[in-house]
Amino acid sequence: MNIPIIISGGGLIGNYISLRLRRSGIQSKIIERNDELYNSDSGIRTITLNPKSVELLQYEGIKIASSSIKNIYAYDADGTGKINFSSDDIDSNDLSKVVMFNELNSALKEQNISNTLYETQIDGISYNSNIEKTEINLSDSSIYKTDLLVACDGKASNVAKIYGFKNTAHSYNQTAATFLVKADTKATDAHQIFSDKGIFALMPAPKGENIFTVVWSLDNKFLDTESLDAYIHSNLGHFEKKLGCSINIQSDILSFKLSSHYIDSYIKDSVVLLADSAHSIHPLAGQGVNLGFADADVFCNQIEQAFHKGLKINEPTYLKKYSIEREALNLIMLKSMDLFVNIFKNDNPYLRLARNLGLNYVNKSKLAKVFFIGKASGF
Repeated sequence: MNIPIIISGGGLIGNYISLRLRRSGIQSKIIERNDELYNSDSGIRTITLNPKSVELLQYEGIKIASSSIKNIYAYDADGTGKINFSSDDIDSNDLSKVVMFNELNSALKEQNISNTLYETQIDGISYNSNIEKTEINLSDSSIYKTDLLVACDGKASNVAKIYGFKNTAHSYNQTAATFLVKADTKATDAHQIFSDKGIFALMPAPKGENIFTVVWSLDNKFLDTESLDAYIHSNLGHFEKKLGCSINIQSDILSFKLSSHYIDSYIKDSVVLLADSAHSIHPLAGQGVNLGFADADVFCNQIEQAFHKGLKINEPTYLKKYSIEREALNLIMLKSMDLFVNIFKNDNPYLRLARNLGLNYVNKSKLAKVFFIGKASGF
């Protein structure tokens, strides 16, 4: 069976691409290893969407409950450095939206149930250069031919491994914990605290009055002598004191090891990598999923242009435009996040002084703040 585009991975990005291309008249099929009812968490995990990602989703008719972030306060807990990003700086209603992962995932998945193959995955990939087709063998023994294989199957991409993409990975030697809390602080404010006890982020969640989501990144060395739950409960008061409010845990605590990776080149023959299949970064700035939507937007633009001009959808010139634009920007973001993590993990007193001075300098410069907000907004 021949299908113009096969998408490996029925997550946020894979479903968005399929939905958008269908609107342009381009047929695709999603391959998803989990079953139709699968959801990866119990309603705890949140996602922060920048204005560009929100715009892309709304254009496809995806609208779900969200919380608005109007102010972001970042502090150095061990010094005087502080910076405030405000939606007023850019004359906007908000800086970003926070949504529940499961709700967004379900809303996108519902649009693609009829063109998704569940409970199967790609076991083999071969490219025939004579006919410019990629043959795909699935774990259920079925075989498909496609003009373009699009990998959106996550950091441990099965497609990237099978087809031999070169991957460079780096461990931060950190664990991220995320959970819901009740906090008596302003519902439109987000806070990020850089501390010797970890990087602590508090953001409003669309789960009711005074409900917030916490993302807490901490060095693995802290977990050598006590469990993650014990560490969180014994150190939460440190951040309550810094924020001047009470914080009460309202959910289970989810956790995952932190690492980054990038693929040197996103294209090989007629196989294309996007989002976490191609790159992943530290959650420090909450930009991971937004980079994925930015990949998808540029990729779809190129495929749509080729299609409407009557060209092949795997036309190398258009695929190359996607890779050139996104590879450079994603690598810059990854290296920038690595630099921030290293700066704020370092206890050197001179470096601490420099980072406090830097935060305060940016806080006094509206031009600098507008620049950083613009980069984070995705436009």
